[in-house]
Amino acid sequence: MAIPPSIKKRLEKLEIYLAHLEEIGKTKKEEFLDDWKSQDIVIRNFQIAIESCIDIGSFIISRKGLAVPDTYVEVMEVLGKINVLPKNLTEEFKELVRFRNIIVHDYLYLDYEKIYKNLGKIDRLKQFANHILKYFG
Repeated sequence: MAIPPSIKKRLEKLEIYLAHLEEIGKTKKEEFLDDWKSQDIVIRNFQIAIESCIDIGSFIISRKGLAVPDTYVEVMEVLGKINVLPKNLTEEFKELVRFRNIIVHDYLYLDYEKIYKNLGKIDRLKQFANHILKYFG
């Protein structure tokens, strides 16, 4: 089945967001912690990268005629249940969605050391994209 244009566009944008995160991920933690511009770039790119994944998941769930999940975390749960995502990685994808929720809703209390640590999870977002490509492949 061909990749729908809206999914293709989100995957292309996801690739860009991940490239931005990887670039900043090359900096040392101390440099990152002292650079508010890098912090802002990372926060925003993580947010929109994870939201792209959520949007893709929501599209697939809707296209299959399944009930709309109540939360973004449940989007990842459903994708695991319907074998779009491997069950062994579903919990990690759910954790990334929870991380996005912290960025968006608990922005007054962000822990930049934890945010820097999450730069090590960029490969999970790449894996998400690969599983989506496999699903449509």
